[in-house]
Amino acid sequence: MINLEVLRIELNYLQQVIKGIIGDKASREIGEAIKLLVLCFLNPKNYSTFCLLNLQMIEQYLNQIHQKMESNEYKLLMNNIPTIRIFMEKVKSEIPKC
Repeated sequence: MINLEVLRIELNYLQQVIKGIIGDKASREIGEAIKLLVLCFLNPKNYSTFCLLNLQMIEQYLNQIHQKMESNEYKLLMNNIPTIRIFMEKVKSEIPKC
């Protein structure tokens, strides 16, 4: 079970990292994407292509950050957001294949 408080803390951390590296707009977009994924997860009937697009956007931002950070800094970031990573994998596995 995902602890929502931990998810919130990790999301705030991720948004701050993104804000510092890519910018405020990207930080807001990734926050909104994760919030929408949570809503989809809570009501699986809402799974759609839109959820997949949100997952892809999050992954693209993480790839952008990876390209701008040193490997050890990126590894630290990924180690500090395990709940988000687990959650994203769970949503991926539940989205119906279109």
